[in-house]
Amino acid sequence: MGESLLLEPSLAQSLAVSAAKTSKLSLCSSTQCSLAAWIKDNIRKKECCFYVDGDREGICKCGYQRIHHVDDSIKPENCLGETWARHRQEVPTDAYGDIRFGDLGQKIGKYVRVSSDTSPELLYQLLTEQWKLPPPNLIISVTGGAKNFYMKPHLTALFRRGLIKVAQTTGAWIITGGTHAGVMKHVGQAVRDYILSSDSMAGQIVAIGVATWGAIHNRRTLVHPEGRFPAHYSLDMQSQGNLSCLDNNHSHFLLVDDGTHGCYGVEVELRSRLERLISQQPLGNRESGVRIPAVCVVLDGGPGTLSTIYGAMLNGTPCVVLEGSGRLADVIAHVAGLPVTKVTLSVIHQLMKRFFGPEYDSFTELKILEWTKKVTHTIRMPQLLTVFRMGEDNHGDVDVAILQALLKANRSSESVGRESWERQLELAVAWNRVDIAKTDIFTEDSQWKSSDLHQAMFSALLGHKPQFVRLLLENGVCLRQFLGDQTTLCDLYTQLPTSCFFLRRLAKRVQTEKSRRSQTLSPRGAAGRIISLSHVSDEIHHLLGSFTQPLYPPPGLHSTRYPKEDVAVTV
Repeated sequence: MGESLLLEPSLAQSLAVSAAKTSKLSLCSSTQCSLAAWIKDNIRKKECCFYVDGDREGICKCGYQRIHHVDDSIKPENCLGETWARHRQEVPTDAYGDIRFGDLGQKIGKYVRVSSDTSPELLYQLLTEQWKLPPPNLIISVTGGAKNFYMKPHLTALFRRGLIKVAQTTGAWIITGGTHAGVMKHVGQAVRDYILSSDSMAGQIVAIGVATWGAIHNRRTLVHPEGRFPAHYSLDMQSQGNLSCLDNNHSHFLLVDDGTHGCYGVEVELRSRLERLISQQPLGNRESGVRIPAVCVVLDGGPGTLSTIYGAMLNGTPCVVLEGSGRLADVIAHVAGLPVTKVTLSVIHQLMKRFFGPEYDSFTELKILEWTKKVTHTIRMPQLLTVFRMGEDNHGDVDVAILQALLKANRSSESVGRESWERQLELAVAWNRVDIAKTDIFTEDSQWKSSDLHQAMFSALLGHKPQFVRLLLENGVCLRQFLGDQTTLCDLYTQLPTSCFFLRRLAKRVQTEKSRRSQTLSPRGAAGRIISLSHVSDEIHHLLGSFTQPLYPPPGLHSTRYPKEDVAVTV
């Protein structure tokens, strides 16, 4: 009878695998239900509620056919005599979930259809809390040609390698238009090359596509009131017509809906508001006054791109223009070094005719005059304009040009003197770019006091960045001064990972001491509220034995005593 209860090893293994899969599916289902509930409560789409014949019979001004309208919108008695534009209503979205491109093995992304009036705060909450993206250390907004364009192979390789390097090393979010064409396709191919060349443990590159819902081909496959997990999306370029396919190498999609079909550019305003909101968020976990920086990278582009970068620069966002990528980028690159007085209407005429080719013939004199004014205003802000030129030693790679453009803009911001340098150093630490700090911050002319570097030292220690700790020690950090205020050391102990054994021991000691309060705290919560160096000393004494001497004074004594010998540190 005992033998009858024994299982074949293969069967036992199969049951174990099946149980694990069931547990995982249950967890996934729970996560999906939570996401679906949040989206239903918060995210809306837009739809036309007032049918009006457009230029073609049977087609409403919104671009959708009559059969795609609800009955009430065909003859809305309460809307007679009113204009069509006013009658687009918001209703709960019906397109969200995971998206899979093509065959098995392709990485699954996330998508959601959102109203063009959605608040950027809600979208940021979706990205960070629901989709679980860590807040970025940098926003890279890539803009330019929406149609396929040619770049020389060497420039293409430089761009792709530099973009991925800056995104991977800094923890940046890349934001594009999200479709499989033009500059968005170049970004997607850069992400693809990174995925193919790196191992499975490498960090994910976050590439967020903000596209117009009504201009997406095959979007019906994304629609389901309860969400699709996943939606199987076909990249059908042959039959897309005037619409566009989503790029299969982006990781997240925000599909902006204003209730129209076939109209491009709907997403521009919401994307701009989202990027502006993110750039106002604090950088890192500690309030240092530094906000998440943003940079605009420009390849190719037409008149719409000029409006985008002009608006970005007016908002203080630096722009990096790649010379050699074509059209607008090359026009700006050629006038960037000229005196403003020499950027005349005639010069812009010649450059646009040279770089835009046959497209130039469709431009009116009035439009070229308008663009000339914008280009002139652009080059009047040299602190915000960087032109990347292949072969110039001062830039090297695209990633260096992007980061140097941010530092240059920061030096020209409202912060001056030492404060400006400290902000630049905080950025370099957040990006974990020791090379940038060495070449652009710790120059031969710079003079630093230990106290100037304490905030950067704290950030480097919290971020587990030993190369930066070494660099800061070499450039003047005195540990005795850095740890002179015992609050700093308490904060460092408090910020240990929650999985750390020592932090858990400290939390247990604190809870035991404060048990009379009858409250249970998490390790981070307990340590963060009432940790003291005496707790650290007692725990070290407990772990190492009675022969150790107390390191720190008991509670009530506020001075921190150090041994007479100098503190020795090995990094």
